[in-house]
Amino acid sequence: MKIRNILLSIVIASSALFVGCKQTKKSDEKDLNKLIEVTDKQGNKVSMDSVPQRVLCLFDPSLDVVCMLGAQNQIVGIPAEVYHDAELFDYFRFMDPRIAAKEIATPGTNETINIESAITLSPDLVIAQNLSPSVIQTLNNMGIPVYIAAGQTYDDLMKEMNDISILLGKIDRGKELIAFAKEKEEIFEKRAVISRGDQPKKTVYFTWSNGKIFSTAGRNSMMNECLVLAGVENVCPSDIDKPNINPETLLEWNPDMIVMWNDSPNLFYAKKELANIEAIKDKQIFNLDPMFFYNPHTFKALCASSAINGWAYPNPDHNVEHEVQEIIMKLYDNKIGNDIIKYIKL
Repeated sequence: MKIRNILLSIVIASSALFVGCKQTKKSDEKDLNKLIEVTDKQGNKVSMDSVPQRVLCLFDPSLDVVCMLGAQNQIVGIPAEVYHDAELFDYFRFMDPRIAAKEIATPGTNETINIESAITLSPDLVIAQNLSPSVIQTLNNMGIPVYIAAGQTYDDLMKEMNDISILLGKIDRGKELIAFAKEKEEIFEKRAVISRGDQPKKTVYFTWSNGKIFSTAGRNSMMNECLVLAGVENVCPSDIDKPNINPETLLEWNPDMIVMWNDSPNLFYAKKELANIEAIKDKQIFNLDPMFFYNPHTFKALCASSAINGWAYPNPDHNVEHEVQEIIMKLYDNKIGNDIIKYIKL
């Protein structure tokens, strides 16, 4: 442990010396204007005078954004979950041959960072979701800007796609994807109204994966935004992101539909105490699977909304599978899109 601490001190000291020289040089250029500047949702200002070529991305939805923008070659570090979670690796391996070969470094996870390992990668930008203010300040003091992503609302998705496209020098591609997402949003809203007609909105209970059928999505969640975009009503009234409920509450809510996250409907059908729920009686339980295609913290929220809308309001003119395939093909380049759409199953 002492050796590791000594090594870290040397690395930090060396980095600080380098940054000090760099800052001294820049102080002589009093009127230097930053070419790239954005501010993340937490208020962290990210300023750079050139497009970063060594990006450490420790939030897999943001890594997905980078891949959608076609900037994979700028990545030097990714979260460990990409290799260890089959739901991620099975698809991210098509994004970059280095991921397929597990050659890109993993100096952290979606939740943590190993600063020593991160520094050795010499990143010129860090994108993450969970870094403490002290860690952000430490990296900033070393001349490493940090962008914190959230992906908690649809507006967040729009902002972060725009911000990351600016940071990585992919502005035109970012604008193209944002325009596509806005167009789809308008289509979904109109379709939901037409499909529903004079009928009330279908009520939907959403449940998370790994058998957590009594863990749902509250009104203050990205999945709730997917439900709204699909033209249905979230049966859960709570503002909590992921509230836990009991069977009696679910019986009281009595949803028209149940949407599951990569789990078997048998988890519900096997519970006799839930048999009188409308969604269960009418066999209206649907599954967003594989999860990769419906991640609500990326523009693939459009895929989730398309599927839920199609299940809630069946329409012969709306082929859900074709629309999800269309969205995926638009979000990625043709090679990646063609490699992964064959895994879509609806």
